[in-house]
Amino acid sequence: MTAISALISKKWISVASDSLLTEIIKGDEVRHIEFRKSKIVPIKKFKASASYWGLAKIAEWRTYDFLKNMSVEAESFENFESFANHVCIELKKKLDKVRVPNAIDKGIGIHLAGFEKFEGEVLPELFLISNFTDTSYKSIGELVVSRNLYNNLDIELKNNENSLEEQRLSVKQYLDKGGIFIFNNGDPDFFNPASIAMNEMFLEAVKRRVLKKNDLKVYLSMASLPIEMIKRTQKDLFEKKHIRVGGQIHNLLITDKGEMISTSKDEII
Repeated sequence: MTAISALISKKWISVASDSLLTEIIKGDEVRHIEFRKSKIVPIKKFKASASYWGLAKIAEWRTYDFLKNMSVEAESFENFESFANHVCIELKKKLDKVRVPNAIDKGIGIHLAGFEKFEGEVLPELFLISNFTDTSYKSIGELVVSRNLYNNLDIELKNNENSLEEQRLSVKQYLDKGGIFIFNNGDPDFFNPASIAMNEMFLEAVKRRVLKKNDLKVYLSMASLPIEMIKRTQKDLFEKKHIRVGGQIHNLLITDKGEMISTSKDEII
């Protein structure tokens, strides 16, 4: 499994992931096969990124390479939503063709986080492409794509909006007030306590006005630090065969202007 995070504000999107890939040998015995390669792919056309958890490879096919190819194909799409639908369709074609010992081996989740036009400006959105039926990640169904920002608004911020325009307006109003969406996937039961703790510390730092000013790297750290905590916890406490998060931590920040920044020395192309 993987730990990935995405923080989304009105002006920037910050994502992070670990780089560990594992391969089941027999029973609960696993082999660690990758420690450094990123699980984050920039998509410049939509000021976006794709990051994934779950299925990483089948034979010579790799999810990372698939997403890299999709980032090239993004240039032929007019809007972010149609591109997200295309990624879902192409991935489904691949999953339908392959044979695996257990159905759950096809389990996959992808965050497509980027900006799209709304009422004369750009507004962030996170499209989730996944076949997991719930966050236990123990069963899969159909691969589907869905918008996730409106769904993650607190209930008191929703007004039974039915149309997409109404839902996007509610998202905009939340972001205009300084709201931040936080997504953690891969192992939320283990991940969320670390993320919640870091987020509360961040909010306290905001109240105290002690954050570095005009430094976007602060937001890269916000996405990366919870994953660092999980990595360190598993390394120090877990038996090796149970470690699922590790290796180099990668991150990427994208602004509403399309600027891309990474402190993990990744090549942004």
